Amino acid sequence: MFENIKFLNQGERKLSKVGLKLLYLGVFLLPTAPLIGSLILIFSLFFSSNNNPINFIKERENIIFILVSLLMILSCFYNSLDHTNIIQKKIGNLSWISLINWIPFFWCYWGFQPYLQSNNARKMLAKILVIGTIPVILSGLLQYFFDITGPFELFNGLIVWYQRPVGITDGLTGPFNNANYAGSWLAIVWPFAIYFFVSNKKISKKMFTTIICFLFIVCLLLTNSRNSWIGMFISVQIMFGFETMFLIIPLLILCLFLLTFLVSIIPISIKDVIANLLPINILNNFPDNSASLSEAYPRLEIWKFSIDNILKRPIFGWGGGSFPLVYEYFKDKWIGHPHNIIFEIAFNYGILTAILICSKVFQSLNIFYKSIANYAGLHIIKGKNNLIFEKAWFSSILFITYSHLFDMQYFDLRISIVSWLLLSGLRASDDLKS
Repeated sequence: MFENIKFLNQGERKLSKVGLKLLYLGVFLLPTAPLIGSLILIFSLFFSSNNNPINFIKERENIIFILVSLLMILSCFYNSLDHTNIIQKKIGNLSWISLINWIPFFWCYWGFQPYLQSNNARKMLAKILVIGTIPVILSGLLQYFFDITGPFELFNGLIVWYQRPVGITDGLTGPFNNANYAGSWLAIVWPFAIYFFVSNKKISKKMFTTIICFLFIVCLLLTNSRNSWIGMFISVQIMFGFETMFLIIPLLILCLFLLTFLVSIIPISIKDVIANLLPINILNNFPDNSASLSEAYPRLEIWKFSIDNILKRPIFGWGGGSFPLVYEYFKDKWIGHPHNIIFEIAFNYGILTAILICSKVFQSLNIFYKSIANYAGLHIIKGKNNLIFEKAWFSSILFITYSHLFDMQYFDLRISIVSWLLLSGLRASDDLKS
């Protein structure tokens, strides 16, 4: 595994081994101890950055991120000096602080690539993601069924682990801040759990991975997160029916809309009876037919507001972290984000910045899809297990992309780090480069 890391000399190769071990340790700790895990990952990035044979500035792929960084900094300067910005005084230094959500991760995208150039390294990373998620699953089950929420302390309070009590409309959260974040993490890792279930042939390993997959399904359902439910089914479709995904996935979404309509016309008295029979309040995820359109689908109003105000400041946006302040100013109500990552970037930093980042992600997904779908791609990816693994990687990134069109889990440190880590692995993949 370590010999596949392409550094310049033997001394740097030893450093790369240390960096790779730090990468694995950081990823293992990321879901349950995100601060410590992220600090360890930063150390691993220092090792790779000092010995990375790819020059960040000269690498053609990074030109977009350099340009985006400049546009974001220009947006901060512009909005700091622009007195026509109605929330300038309220936002203060928040616009500059919000750059932490983006610019350091462009470095991560480049810095993780040397570690992930081989399939073996990426498979080990996937295995550690699954193993590191087991404590999330166990803690979530203890939280949901036994009301064990902590707080628990380790190392004299260095790590404090607290889980929210589960309410009637809430779902399983584990160590995450809310059920949607927990569901997103589980849905991201879920394709890799499927891969290890399929690829392991020994009876003992097959039994273990069967239990793990079953627990993933249970916890995904218990998060009560619609995005995560859809992600779970879409990942299965991609991994076992890749060729028909563009037929089945639209049908699945159509069935979801039909189900939403059917549930909305069920009388409230019957809904209450059904809700008492179910272990989770699934019906809470469907609108009531007595509600107005804006009440039933509040995101529609939020998206309309986002588009209207993006067009008011299309070049540099309103400044990083500005959306809740602008929304509160006009609507007298606090909403944390636009529930769409494209609108979020455009609202904060301008339309061009949003186009550059999103087009880069969609382009990478398209290339990766073709490397799996085309005959040449299938010929390059040797062996059935490797092909299934590439589908798992694709499924995970596709879920991240699609889910951020309807919600914003990105601001959870764990979700943002694993998103850029997986994109980095996609870029670094030997199969993709071939």
